[in-house]
Amino acid sequence: MIPAEVSQERILFGCLDWGSGHVARSIALLKQLSEQGNELFVCCTENQRVVFESYGISATFLLISGFQFRFKGDGNFTSEMRRNAFRFSRWIKKEQNQTEKFVTEYRISLVLSDHCYGFRSHKVKSVFITHQVALPPKAGWIAQFIHRKWINRFSGIWIMDEEGRRLAGKLSESNAKSTYIGWYSRFQDQELAVIPNKIVGIVSGPEPYSKQFFHWIIEKYGTENLILISPKVYFEVPAHIQIITDWRNADVEIASAETIISRNGYSTLMDLQFLKKKAILVHTPGQLEQEYLAELNKSSKVDLDTAAPML
Repeated sequence: MIPAEVSQERILFGCLDWGSGHVARSIALLKQLSEQGNELFVCCTENQRVVFESYGISATFLLISGFQFRFKGDGNFTSEMRRNAFRFSRWIKKEQNQTEKFVTEYRISLVLSDHCYGFRSHKVKSVFITHQVALPPKAGWIAQFIHRKWINRFSGIWIMDEEGRRLAGKLSESNAKSTYIGWYSRFQDQELAVIPNKIVGIVSGPEPYSKQFFHWIIEKYGTENLILISPKVYFEVPAHIQIITDWRNADVEIASAETIISRNGYSTLMDLQFLKKKAILVHTPGQLEQEYLAELNKSSKVDLDTAAPML
């Protein structure tokens, strides 16, 4: 089963509340599923709901708190994840109980989880959506074992990648439960244009790394040609730099940019397949997946800035 084959289902959907990448890549998928005659029930935070509704996604929104990772911002992502491990395991159990409750209450026939390990049901088919069937090699065998154990509890796995040209490299190698579903981006059907010399910086990711990146972009690229897209304004910025916090207005600016500055998260790499623009990509310090993707894409047409900002 692939998304194009799903119709007339009552779908419970949820995506990871980490930065903006999982929300961004879910927009095109949810639109497709809605257009195919499915009824959508979307579990999300209030911030996610605002984004989904701004794109005209028709759904019943079930508001949840979401898991809040706690980061120090010291660039040691492995240690940061270990510090969150116990709380995260408890959250997974809570998430599964909550999912079972929603499945019964709303007569759900299919559960779709974008990288939420506990967002599954024993009662109906549950599909895990990811580009990481395997974690980066440096993650270690224990993390790999736990990750595979968790995702193999799902009925199936949808890989957001192209089988013949894998943007995620070894991360998206298929297994017996998985199916490639291609790239998804909210820009895939959008008209694009270019304003010469226009630079758009996109701030994303968990705090305090997003704050660090906000500062770094302004410090390095803060000219009159810069427009900065950020979920919040962290401090006073020069008057000539425009800050945009609204997703739809941000899309207009991204579509007309000549150059994009961004983290090199996987959702950004998918967006660039449709945007066809120059890009300067900076990995989050110590984030093993982004470090792997940066190494993998060294031969691509984008510029990879290895000076990941640390303040």
